Amino acid sequence: MKLKKLWLYILTPLLVLFGSIALSNPVQAQDLTDKVTLSNVEIRTSDTGSADPTFWHSNGQKEVRVLYYGEYSFPNLGAGEIKNGDYFTVKAPDGLDLVDATFELKDSVSGEVLGQVTASSATKTITFTFNEKAEGKQNIKGTFNTTSIAKTTGEVNKVTYHLPGGKDQTITFKPYGSDSQDVPVEGEIGYKGGWTNSTSDHMSWWMRINRAGENLTGKVVKINDSIDTSKGSLATYLVDSFKFFEAEYKTKDTSNADVVSSGHQYKVTTDPAVYQANPDDTALLTLKNGGTSFELLLPTNTGTKTLRLEYSTTNPADGTEVVNSAGITYDGVPQKSWKSWDGKDTGSTTIKSSVKSVKGAGATVTADLAGKIKITKYDEADATVKLSGVVFEILKKSDRTKVAEITTDEHGVALSPVLLDGQYIVKEKAPKSGYVANSQEFEVEMKKEGVPLNISNKRETVDFEATKTWVGGKAADYKKVKLGLYVHKEGQTIEDSKPVSGSYTPEVTESNGVYTYKWAKQLPKYDVDGTKLIYSVRELQDTTELPLKEGEKVASNDHNYVVSYNADKTQVTNTYEVPKTKVTANKVWTGGTDSVRPSLFFKLYRTLEGGTAEAVTDADQKEVPKT
Repeated sequence: MKLKKLWLYILTPLLVLFGSIALSNPVQAQDLTDKVTLSNVEIRTSDTGSADPTFWHSNGQKEVRVLYYGEYSFPNLGAGEIKNGDYFTVKAPDGLDLVDATFELKDSVSGEVLGQVTASSATKTITFTFNEKAEGKQNIKGTFNTTSIAKTTGEVNKVTYHLPGGKDQTITFKPYGSDSQDVPVEGEIGYKGGWTNSTSDHMSWWMRINRAGENLTGKVVKINDSIDTSKGSLATYLVDSFKFFEAEYKTKDTSNADVVSSGHQYKVTTDPAVYQANPDDTALLTLKNGGTSFELLLPTNTGTKTLRLEYSTTNPADGTEVVNSAGITYDGVPQKSWKSWDGKDTGSTTIKSSVKSVKGAGATVTADLAGKIKITKYDEADATVKLSGVVFEILKKSDRTKVAEITTDEHGVALSPVLLDGQYIVKEKAPKSGYVANSQEFEVEMKKEGVPLNISNKRETVDFEATKTWVGGKAADYKKVKLGLYVHKEGQTIEDSKPVSGSYTPEVTESNGVYTYKWAKQLPKYDVDGTKLIYSVRELQDTTELPLKEGEKVASNDHNYVVSYNADKTQVTNTYEVPKTKVTANKVWTGGTDSVRPSLFFKLYRTLEGGTAEAVTDADQKEVPKT
């Protein structure tokens, strides 16, 4: 008995010791590198996000910034097999140096963070580490896109990289202009392009203007530019990014159009009053269609100067394309971009450019956009305002069977599940409160690639009416004019009004020289913050479309009319200005004595066109001199 107690005293502390050791030694994190499947691993350009065979760089540049891209999945792991702390690694190929970075491993659909990714330049390794939110998930897959540096010679050279999975990629590095051949170009007045990269939160665009040096003196020159949201992703213009300046190009009449130097920079304003105060040194920017298009009225003294415009838009950064089109008008007439290029008449009044929105450095889990419909829902009057909580149904086109119902998130984005190839219909089921449902049905064809769909919503609308009245003059002078819509918030004054950026078309009717402009069920009733909106109008000049101020004159059939407004600027009146003329009459005295000549006065008469002579009642009476 004493022996049993002795053993009990000896074994008890040992059991406690071993038990505490077991409790303090949790399950080891797994290295999943041998369980991950890598696919589509490639090196991409940082400016287009494409695995092009040729990577361009500056002369003498020996380090080129690129993107190391790939996709990963775990086809042989079931739900719950990936635990907190589990990780896998991806090696960079020889000749490619990773840039040190740490970023979240974020679910591209829900935004949930499932781990962390670290890129190490020292070990040339990308390490993916999952957290507790990855537990219980299944079919985990995603992408990585890391900034890297490729070494080159600064001249034309070819490099072959051995990528994971036994894939080789050969890239030819070339300095800009190393194999270009100049061709003749005649009469170029417009050319545009764009670019972006993985480190930028915006897309950059540029236009060459009047490289041919045509004389623009006396012409009203405008640039019209728009994002085609029906063919690409949604992007909006960034007002503060606009720069307009004189530029010297390497040539005026060949395809070699490098910028040699930059000259005087003009002010760019959105305020017509600022432009009108100094039109020689100012360009007027007007945003339209909710910020997805713009018009730029050039300064008045450009003459034969060669010019350049640079500006930016937002960047979807999801690998989709942003399609941009521009045109130039002289006095309202569209102009061809050039007369001939390499002897061929290939100029057009529309200059198009599309740029792929490069995916930013980072990583995703679950799935990318491929095979999905990505809906971006935005305010029609202001495309920078994204709408959450909008419900959409996705139907098969063949039998209208519902395959999915999705709702936009706080970024205005709704992403469908992966869809089989085929034709689908997307329709809005429930709008955001305060907005009118979009009744249009959108047809989409899936062909493995993801499809972006940009859909706007009108806010609750209000009817608005304005009038334009002609007073005096001839009926033949009376005509419909351009009225610009202005808006301010309730509580502000009419002086706070700004031009409306949306695209709205009134119904115009005429009766006895009074033109009524009616915007029915078009204009937003409230601002995005819920404040009531107050609308007004300004008469616009025919060519410049600048607003006419009180007291300014407009011409119609060589007759002048004076512009006036009522207090709330909903009524515009053009009053005929009677032309002034000088009349000289002579009275000749022959003989006689000056001192005995009678006092005489001339009475002024006038004859209106088609009428008879009548006395001018308001003319000053003047005595005829006696000598």
